[in-house]
Amino acid sequence: MTIPDDDPDQKPAKPASLVPGVVLLILAGVLIVITLVKPDLPQWLTVTIAVAAILVVILLLIYAFRVFRDVTRPGGSR
Repeated sequence: MTIPDDDPDQKPAKPASLVPGVVLLILAGVLIVITLVKPDLPQWLTVTIAVAAILVVILLLIYAFRVFRDVTRPGGSR
């Protein structure tokens, strides 16, 4: 037996978790602050931290896009 799509008792989709986004945002903030404060670190470590911060920001943007797409899709999390 199949359940029709227009069943009023059907539960709405589970909203997307914001925990990964918050973790990525905090991690990016910490890495950016470390890069801006410029403690007495070797040049290679400062560059590595800066590159890691850029990668985390890119991951955060990808995650935000995925959440936005899921929420705005018909039948999404709303």
